[in-house]
Amino acid sequence: MIEVLIPLTLFFCTAAILIVYFVTRHIERRALIEKGVTPAELRDLGAVRGQPNPLSNLKWGLLGIFLGLGLIVGGWLHDAYHFEEHIYFASMLVSGGIGLVIFYFVASKKLGKTA
Repeated sequence: MIEVLIPLTLFFCTAAILIVYFVTRHIERRALIEKGVTPAELRDLGAVRGQPNPLSNLKWGLLGIFLGLGLIVGGWLHDAYHFEEHIYFASMLVSGGIGLVIFYFVASKKLGKTA
């Protein structure tokens, strides 16, 4: 009996998420049209929303590099100083945070803002 419930639950949850997505999108578009937005402007609005951030690759690259460095440091601390295995997770979080802080400073300089 339980084996049948898992696929059914997965199907119904997926269907519910899709229904909510399309219904809210329809309501949003209808409200924009009622305010006087033309379909061409509505298409342009969707195109602007879909453009990727040029600094996104830098952010994910720095995060990946620093998470990898954190994993290496965690392994070294675990082997050399016999830390608990939690040191892997902790060092990855700390180094990932450092990578995001570095990204903040680089992105604020690139965008011409002061940090």
